[in-house]
Amino acid sequence: MALYLVSRTDHHDYDEYDAIVVRAGDEATALKIATNGEEETYGDDVYWDADFQGFERDGSNLIAERIDVRGPSELVLASFNAG
Repeated sequence: MALYLVSRTDHHDYDEYDAIVVRAGDEATALKIATNGEEETYGDDVYWDADFQGFERDGSNLIAERIDVRGPSELVLASFNAG
């Protein structure tokens, strides 16, 4: 297992995620975690309720980068986009 930084490649807005850090065996699994959600229905409408608002269901606006876990203690991610 390794740590992966999954971040958006497009513009983000208030109340949306622009990055997360996940533990995964490979990049594909990291992206699968990042694009998780549930299909919801409201009347006749069906929509995708993403676990991480702003992350596209198909991962088209995301990149995953393996984080080297060796080295000095340091901040890994501080991502603040409150609305």
